[in-house]
Amino acid sequence: MTTQHNTVNQDTPDRVLYRNDLSEELRVGSECIRRWMRAGKLPPPDVYVSRKTIGWRLSTLRAAGINLV
Repeated sequence: MTTQHNTVNQDTPDRVLYRNDLSEELRVGSECIRRWMRAGKLPPPDVYVSRKTIGWRLSTLRAAGINLV
C-alpha cells in the first residue's frame, strides 16, 4: 500500500488549496488565515465554492511569495 503525503512540492500540478489545506500547510489556525486575508497578506482567493469554502491555486500563492514545501 502506498502512503500519500499532503506536502506540496515543485512537481505538483497547479492544484487548489482550500482554506483548511492552507492552514495545515502553513501550520496556523483558520482564524489566522482569515486575519491575513483581511490584512491583505494573502492574495484574493481563486475559487469560491461558498462563503466558507474558498481556495487558492498553488501558482497564485507562489506568485505572492508564499512558497509551500
